[in-house]
Amino acid sequence: MGPAPGIEDPGAIVRQVVDGGADAILVNPGVARSEWATYAGRCGLIIRLTGGATRYNPNMSYHALVCGVEEAVSLGADAVCIMVLVGAPEEQRMFETMAEVISQATRYGLPVLAEIIPADMNMSHDPECIAVCARVGYELGADFVKTYFTGQGFDRIVRACKIPIVIAGGPRTSDPICMAREALNAGAAGIAFGRNVFEAADPEAMARELARVVHEGGREEVAVR
Repeated sequence: MGPAPGIEDPGAIVRQVVDGGADAILVNPGVARSEWATYAGRCGLIIRLTGGATRYNPNMSYHALVCGVEEAVSLGADAVCIMVLVGAPEEQRMFETMAEVISQATRYGLPVLAEIIPADMNMSHDPECIAVCARVGYELGADFVKTYFTGQGFDRIVRACKIPIVIAGGPRTSDPICMAREALNAGAAGIAFGRNVFEAADPEAMARELARVVHEGGREEVAVR
């Protein structure tokens, strides 16, 4: 997407979310390399190994390998992330990439976050589709899964997935704190929010409140800023 609103200056937003108490940042390798002085020793680093198309490409549903496990290790990654869009024409190719990454990461003892979401955005909150997404990550050997929160039926998805599920933020929402709390109360292990943090009026404050909700298990009412 390029320098989208809120992330025009990668260093500035990394600094804000780290100061806000984020447990980890999920970034592409170039950002990990250029901003290491901001986050090193202060939060975890998850490097995204796969990338999709630019906004000028009509096929946004295929993520190819753009960084290797060995490079991620050299950058100090605590975990790596790969993406699969379920239902895309290239679904099987992305599964092959996922299997390759998991095999390589296992040799380094490096956890793999599988971001598995529907290719059809209209299915983003469909419990049946999200159950497939989560289960695929579990059965193909990922250490934890990132996918969407469905609301109704999510507790059943959690029970059928024997690895932790973290919730993707998706499009900007009016109340990310409420979504995070509801997901945690339904059994999510954590959250991985992008636009709902870096597009917030005060990203540092939003990161701080989301971290508080996560570490308190979603139980306490927290005001949105």
